[in-house]
Amino acid sequence: MKKLFTKSQAAVFGVVIGILLLLTSPFWLWQLAPDKTLEALIIDKTVPDETYREHKGLVWILNNGKWQRRNGEHYEVKSDYSGFKPLGEDEYKVKPLPENLEKYDVFYLADQYGVYEEEFFGSNSLGERSDSIYGGLQAEDADRLREALIHSEGKTLIAEFNTFADPTDDAAREKITSLLNISWSGWIGRYFPDLSSDEVPVWVKEQEKSWDYEGPGLVLVNKDNHIAVFGEEDLEGEGALFSYTDAGEKKLGAEGESRYSYWFDIVEANNQEEVLATYQLPLKKKAEKELEGYGIPSVIPAVIQHVNAKYSSYYFAGDFADEAEVPGIYQTKGLDVWKGKFSSRDSFYWNTYVPLMKTILERGTGLHNEQEKPEIAGQNGIKTNSRTGSEYIQVRKDGKWEDFLVKGVNMGIAKPGSFPGETAITKEEYLRWFRAIGAMNSNAVRVYTLHPPGFYEAFYEYNQTAEHPLYLFHGAWVNEENLVSERNAYSRLVTDDFKTELKHMVDIVHGNASLPERPGHASGEYKYDISEYVLGYMIGIEWDPEAVLQTNAGNEGKGSFSGKYFETKNASPFEGWIARMMDYTAEYESGQYGWQHTMSFTNWVTTDLLDHPAEPSEDEDKAVVDPNHILPAEGFKAGMFASYHIYPYYPDFLNYEKKYVNYIDSQGEKNNYAGYLNDLKKVHSMPVLVAEFGVPASRGMTHENVDGMDQGHHSEEEQGKINKRLFESIMDEGYAGGLVFTWQDEWFKRTWNTMDYDNPDRRPFWSNMQTNEQHFGLLAFEPGKYEAGIYPDGLTGDWDKLGAEPLFKSSQKEDALKALYAASNEEYLYLRLDYSRPLDWGRDSTYLMLDTIKGQGQSTVPLGNEAEAAADFGVDYSINLTGEDTSNMMVDSYYDTFYFQYGELLNMLPERPYAAQKDNGIFHPIRLALNKELTIPSTGKTLPFSSYETGKLMFGNANPESEDFNSLTDISLSDDRKTLELRIPWLLLNVKDPSSREIQGDLWQSGLSGSSIIESITIGAAVTENGKLAGTAPAMTDGVIKEEDSFKYSWKSWEEPQYHERLKQSYWIMKDAFSKAAAGGGAK
Repeated sequence: MKKLFTKSQAAVFGVVIGILLLLTSPFWLWQLAPDKTLEALIIDKTVPDETYREHKGLVWILNNGKWQRRNGEHYEVKSDYSGFKPLGEDEYKVKPLPENLEKYDVFYLADQYGVYEEEFFGSNSLGERSDSIYGGLQAEDADRLREALIHSEGKTLIAEFNTFADPTDDAAREKITSLLNISWSGWIGRYFPDLSSDEVPVWVKEQEKSWDYEGPGLVLVNKDNHIAVFGEEDLEGEGALFSYTDAGEKKLGAEGESRYSYWFDIVEANNQEEVLATYQLPLKKKAEKELEGYGIPSVIPAVIQHVNAKYSSYYFAGDFADEAEVPGIYQTKGLDVWKGKFSSRDSFYWNTYVPLMKTILERGTGLHNEQEKPEIAGQNGIKTNSRTGSEYIQVRKDGKWEDFLVKGVNMGIAKPGSFPGETAITKEEYLRWFRAIGAMNSNAVRVYTLHPPGFYEAFYEYNQTAEHPLYLFHGAWVNEENLVSERNAYSRLVTDDFKTELKHMVDIVHGNASLPERPGHASGEYKYDISEYVLGYMIGIEWDPEAVLQTNAGNEGKGSFSGKYFETKNASPFEGWIARMMDYTAEYESGQYGWQHTMSFTNWVTTDLLDHPAEPSEDEDKAVVDPNHILPAEGFKAGMFASYHIYPYYPDFLNYEKKYVNYIDSQGEKNNYAGYLNDLKKVHSMPVLVAEFGVPASRGMTHENVDGMDQGHHSEEEQGKINKRLFESIMDEGYAGGLVFTWQDEWFKRTWNTMDYDNPDRRPFWSNMQTNEQHFGLLAFEPGKYEAGIYPDGLTGDWDKLGAEPLFKSSQKEDALKALYAASNEEYLYLRLDYSRPLDWGRDSTYLMLDTIKGQGQSTVPLGNEAEAAADFGVDYSINLTGEDTSNMMVDSYYDTFYFQYGELLNMLPERPYAAQKDNGIFHPIRLALNKELTIPSTGKTLPFSSYETGKLMFGNANPESEDFNSLTDISLSDDRKTLELRIPWLLLNVKDPSSREIQGDLWQSGLSGSSIIESITIGAAVTENGKLAGTAPAMTDGVIKEEDSFKYSWKSWEEPQYHERLKQSYWIMKDAFSKAAAGGGAK
């Protein structure tokens, strides 16, 4: 047969075929690749024209990756999204979220900024702001996404900038950031190649008085439209440097760096381990320091992944999918790689976003963690999830009962701006808190009373998504006012009300309650059954000892009780009443729901069963409530435990009982707390839980402890270390565990040594750092809606951010004091002094003179030992800035609340007759009381009245982001020693309520209850050199500082405090402590 081709022809033909196959390989390789199914819902509200640029890049990735919808169709950029749809000819429509979200595997929030009139109806090439047509994520959309994610397994939420910045409102922002497990700082930013170009939007330029910037720059904008601009001299590099973290490289198999030069937002991961990539902002060291002044780190999250037991989420802190130049053809293999390496080497989209998204689509969707569920035991038709052993509560694991060490926190029912009875905490807040509590390695939360429905919804939802269950100890509150006034627990008023609370508690736990509105109580529809996550009921309150004694005296014979589930042995009438209430609760729950939960009642050291011969107060050792006298009956299978509130500083015997003071703990150190725990544990026949323990991170102090574990005047770090030591003592002494008091700070609280100095009706509206009871929390509420206003740290960016203008600015070069600034918020008055030369404490001192109340105050102020300054206004406070160990605040003796209360009214201090005279020439140190005169019964020793100087000022760094952070800082000095920042707690200035500018009135005319409303504070300053007066601000006239020349600082009143949440240093210390703790691990 004749050959069709010669060898040479065949060779040529083969080469041609090979070349054709090679050239067409991207197309036929793509065709040969298998189709994949993924139902993705894209939500894009920013589609002002038919370029679809905010999601076109994502659609190209889906189609190029052969991801198809379940109906076999590929994705269409014009139709396969919900949001704003331009129709041409100035027409549009809005496509809402589909009715059914169950079918979707992935939800992608591309851009929620929206469409504005100038963009849609005009060109708006200059970026001018105009009225919104449509935009902003809606709260109901976030709710629907949550429902879809929570009520299935393996769905994925992906979101990017702008999902929650303007114009999205606070409610929607809170919901979506909760789903993503992130927090927004309130800042956004962008790198611009040329700050003078039209690419910089007009609305950015309008925030500055004059925009004369040129060259490349980084622009940051916060929620209040404050602009921070870093110009060419501040930069190194073009755009933020994107790089993967170790976690990102491990989870995504990605590596390498790239430059990102478009809009981004500054967010924080609630769990730092979830950050997969970061931006390094392109700033030099000096500019980074300036950035720190704004409270912004130079390295910020770029990609955050959150995975829980139900869904996974990703947040891209940038406009990643926004790409104008996307090929029309997607049916090709390797085009993205070629573009990234050759034709578009500087493109973040091709170099970073495309490979990132492809990796997520291939291996990062459908993720969810394995979940440990509570195991339920059943016997005779009754369910239980716990019981008690000899020392611990027990839970079932793999069908066996195991000891369970309680590691948890107490949670109150209030937040800033509200009293407890208003039950104002939202579901989103509760959910965020549960996540942080779980991340702290806690396994339990305790509440004292009934919370609003949002608590139970959030608690249920958290446990649907958590790897390990978070258990609940639920309390029921006895009306203490009724109990004390009736002096009889058996009173129908007391008992009927308490039984109602107990019944409501059980119904709520089982998701079966509808409570009408009642003043001071939670109400609403309770539909979430959380019974499997309830570890126990802990009913009652810290019992008033007089009510206990009177109940016992008036109800002889009622100590004996034999109920269906609880009974008594050798019990007092009051103990018999508690047994009846526990039996009532168990009988109702068993009969109504077929459940039993482990039970206890609240107790405290004041009514413990030990004798305290060193206790100086009769009220603290006159009544006993003994849990050993209450026993579970045969029909109660869940068991009983004792629970006590135990602190190291109160009652007073803890500091004076020798066997406690000299007790050596497991660390070989003296520890009065461990000594008491040891004694208490030995007299119980059941597990004992420390239901409250802890110390506050407050400036003010109320009680001292012999081992330094005082009630107050601790930094956050000290708070954490002491709380850790207390918990270790609890474990070492064989307790069932401990619950830190408390989770969140509580602004509404009072304490005995400051409660007469403020307005009780306005406490929730401001943070009183002098009242320790407000600051036991591991979670702080910081003034400022998204971020802090000012932290004294030696940096001035935060002052710039607030737009603070100087009250005084010197025009004289020789003046030591160049400028004086003032600012304030819900917690402090801030003062800033700028100097012309570095401060030298051996030479320089500054004295600030403050006039708050008119018609009184001193007319001369001592300036050290050798000089003085005269003023024609009354100086109520002298702030003496004389050195790091000697600076303090002093108060006009006529205006000294401490002396007036304890000297004049209570006669506990030596008499000082001059204090009743105005302008008497004497200032007093500012003090707080600690204890009245005490006599220790066991020794007969009398201890004098005690107090401490709270007006001493501490130098340090108040910025939580600083390695040198100390939350007790009052004063900070800049590195060059030319700027001094001072913050003054409002109560140090006798301000009763800063939210209404209410101050203490004339003490000697109207007493402690008197007050007045002021318009402003008058401020003057004097500077000395080597003890001699060197100058004043304002300058003296005829040797006197004139009020008319002095500086007035005023602030706006408020009805709604602005604040944001911050985890204290103590949180991280307790997280570490809890991670190492296990049942039996520390028991002797």
